[in-house]
Amino acid sequence: RDLGRAAIAGTTLAHGAPAAGAVSPWDGSTEEPHIPTAVYRRAVIRIGAQAGTVERNVAKLLAERVGEPSGIAVRIEEENAAAPSNGELVILLGIPEHHSGLASWFQAQRLPPLSGLEPGPEGFLLQTVSGKNAVLLAAGIDDRGVLYAAGEILRRMEIGTASFEFPAEIKVRTAPAFEVRGTQFGQSSVARTKGRVRPWTDDEQRRAIVDYALAGLNTVAASTSTRNEDVLIRVAREFGLKVLIHYGPNTCDGTAAIQAMESIGRNNYLCPSAPEGRKALLERCEKEFRDAPKADYVRFPGGDGGGCECDMCKPYGGTFIRLCEELAAIIRRYHPRAEFFAINQKFDNADDEAIFAYLQEKPRPWLRAFSYGPGSDAMGWQPGHRQTHRMDLFRYPGFGPFDRYLKEILHQLPPQQDIVFYNELTHWRYSQNGLAQAYPRADRNGDRPPHWNHFIYERQPDRALTMVYDRLSFFAWPRYYHWVFNETMRYGIGDVTHSSGTQDHFNQWMWQRLMWAPQTRVEDVVAEYARTWFGPAAAPRMAQAIFQLEDNVVEKPGVPITKKEGIDRYYRLVSEAGKQMPAVRMKHNWLWREYMEKAALDKHIQLSVRQQIEVRERIVAAARRNPETALEQGAAWIDGIRPTPEMTRLREEAGRLGDESNRLFGVRSEGYYNLEHDFIGLGWLKRQLGRVRSARGAERTGLLRMITDYENPGEGGFYDNCGTLDGCPNVVHGYPFDFGQPVVAGMLSEGNLPSQKTMHYTQDEEHGVAFRYRGLDPRASYRIRFTLVRPWYQERYNARMHQRTETIYAGDVVLARDLEVPERMSDHFTFDIPAEAIRGGELTIRFERSPDEVLWPAAERQASGNAMFTKRIQREVWRNCGGWGTIVAEAWLMKRG
Repeated sequence: RDLGRAAIAGTTLAHGAPAAGAVSPWDGSTEEPHIPTAVYRRAVIRIGAQAGTVERNVAKLLAERVGEPSGIAVRIEEENAAAPSNGELVILLGIPEHHSGLASWFQAQRLPPLSGLEPGPEGFLLQTVSGKNAVLLAAGIDDRGVLYAAGEILRRMEIGTASFEFPAEIKVRTAPAFEVRGTQFGQSSVARTKGRVRPWTDDEQRRAIVDYALAGLNTVAASTSTRNEDVLIRVAREFGLKVLIHYGPNTCDGTAAIQAMESIGRNNYLCPSAPEGRKALLERCEKEFRDAPKADYVRFPGGDGGGCECDMCKPYGGTFIRLCEELAAIIRRYHPRAEFFAINQKFDNADDEAIFAYLQEKPRPWLRAFSYGPGSDAMGWQPGHRQTHRMDLFRYPGFGPFDRYLKEILHQLPPQQDIVFYNELTHWRYSQNGLAQAYPRADRNGDRPPHWNHFIYERQPDRALTMVYDRLSFFAWPRYYHWVFNETMRYGIGDVTHSSGTQDHFNQWMWQRLMWAPQTRVEDVVAEYARTWFGPAAAPRMAQAIFQLEDNVVEKPGVPITKKEGIDRYYRLVSEAGKQMPAVRMKHNWLWREYMEKAALDKHIQLSVRQQIEVRERIVAAARRNPETALEQGAAWIDGIRPTPEMTRLREEAGRLGDESNRLFGVRSEGYYNLEHDFIGLGWLKRQLGRVRSARGAERTGLLRMITDYENPGEGGFYDNCGTLDGCPNVVHGYPFDFGQPVVAGMLSEGNLPSQKTMHYTQDEEHGVAFRYRGLDPRASYRIRFTLVRPWYQERYNARMHQRTETIYAGDVVLARDLEVPERMSDHFTFDIPAEAIRGGELTIRFERSPDEVLWPAAERQASGNAMFTKRIQREVWRNCGGWGTIVAEAWLMKRG
């Protein structure tokens, strides 16, 4: 845990793993040095007489962006126009070979010509020159270089109501560091359904793409269903951007006869080893790419979803890469310049080895790069459910798992192939680089990460915030993602990231800027972002707020959300920044409203949790002082909880901000509609009060004690809070429960206490969860109490979840055979420990799973017999979906009175 805290705090980790974002010393200041500026009332963009279509489109875009906030006059003219008037900035924009004016200034100022090394492909020069009138040279080495020069101009410009400021002197000569730089675009389904936002217009879709293009993006991700008239393709052509098509190689609607055995049981994937299935996949590819927009890149994902677990396909990595080769040959007929990427997503070690053997067998010029995305890391247990891991690489792991396997991939790849990334930056929890949400489960071989690697998985999401916000919720992670970038991207040629909306706005923007200049300090990236989107006056406070936001969302042992002072600080910083933004910026600034809405909602959640804790403490105090008062009034106190005036104000503020950001740009936090929750398990407390009222004698006393002193097992007793690493010292077998999917509402009842929602479990191992107690009193009798609960599963998972019961042993004595575990809402089960089960002061409690035929019913054969749905496959899919064999949430071993 100390390693994990160090990672966030900025110190050095074991095995050389540096802290997230701690690239250079920083004193905490977000103030930027003063740069002298000049004030202009107008601008003229002068393009070359030979300017191409993209250059002219960039000029229009630049004029549009400068003029739109307040109507400042901006005109576009070709070279050799009349001399500019006073108070006017002349921007000579274009490729020097197309622009004699630019070329003349290069000669007059003795500027070295732009070249493949100075500054490099897609690069530009931005430089002021002295003269009678203010002149800015904005020269691109190529079309995209001109676009990026315009982006730099806009980042340096501060536009007012009647004039704009621009640096009096500027000299920038730069080019991107990575060849491939892209992401996906669109509104997420969560925003449209849970956030209730309006659909984007074509102009807003275009704007979202252009915003990132101005930051350095050169590739837009599309699909074969994206036709030539769609916005993505139009914008790509308008500004000379590349198009990547993400194409599932075994995705296809088809009959059940040739359905693939997909790793979590999803439909619409065909088995490529079945002749009928392969034929259908090749025909689909021909049909799809014949009419698809022209592609620069085609990316083949191996899973999530996709792939096939059947025996004929094993190892699927070999089946997959050969299928991709066949598909690439078809695609090349219609897209002769396309380059291909293949992702080992969700593959296991044997799959990777099959791909490497295929590539090493002979040159494979069709494959441009090995792609690395969610589930690709053979040293990582992040969600993605990779089924085996390269444990050998943990021996002398160098800089750690984030880069060690990438180094191994480079060792295995022939020189013709590079690594290209498909990093997932869009989910704040349960994702490739997000908060883990559950400690790692054992893989198929029983392997788990070594203790020094736990800091990755101890980054858990704040429990209260998790209940309100979806995985696709607004967030920003400067420090951690800056560290991830520096750990991973050094091994590749670029990244077309996974994004599912606008909630990851900062993360995607930072990624584009780092792919341009990877050695930029995280503080400088955040400062530039804040200045670009909120203006120089508001930037320092917004930069501090962004760092604070990252800190707020993480669960901190000993610092629950009620004690997080950062919630108030973040609210205050964003609010103060808003007051410093000029009206011309604030009027259309949907992004500031998103940050402020997040501030109001987080503060509302914090106050709601505090309110519920106050009611619980009131009941507990009454139960200790006068139990009858608690029993008579406790339930009414719970039912009587109402929002405080401050909570009402915050909710109204969030609603107003969400309405405004939705009107401005179709964005709003889905959390606004999901604020009502039982954050601390008041449902259990209310139920327990009812049970106390119905009980008598010793039973009543015991039930009441659980209200006043829940975890206390009494003198000489033991308590284990399972599902944690530190709170279950007596657990000797099992591991924290991984639900096999994102934790969704309804999976467990909110009425459970937090400790009842975390569990230890085992999967298909013969040996179930076990506890070992030592130093027991030989003269005492003992009893044991368990908290048991099992999750409810979503429909697509539930069909294969047959487990309901488990058997419990004390030593060799059965305490309960085939005991049914309650679904969603936990319950307590208490048993007397037989004296013969305790030997030499030691006691072993173990759980045993149901028989194979219960967990995995008889195998089924596909209609055409393409592959037997064997028990191996059933088990694999069951495991990947979160199947449990034994499960327990809490245990108390207590002396009997």
